[in-house]
Amino acid sequence: MRHGHRRLFLRQLGLYRWQITDPSRFEKGLKVTIQGLGWRQDGRYMPLQDDMASIVFCYQAEPHAPFPKLPAKDQLEVD
Repeated sequence: MRHGHRRLFLRQLGLYRWQITDPSRFEKGLKVTIQGLGWRQDGRYMPLQDDMASIVFCYQAEPHAPFPKLPAKDQLEVD
């Protein structure tokens, strides 16, 4: 990729994908933290500040209580 007269190299990386079949039970909410780690030249871990995203699919057994109404899209902004 070129930017002006300089050539830019895009860093490519892969992340593991886990499909966990064990139930994760919760009553109100679930918070999961993703930690990005790299390697220092001496072999130690190096905390990274990469921009990562994740998605989780949750499956609800039937029958269940009705889901609450979702908020309007303007109320979904992240601070």
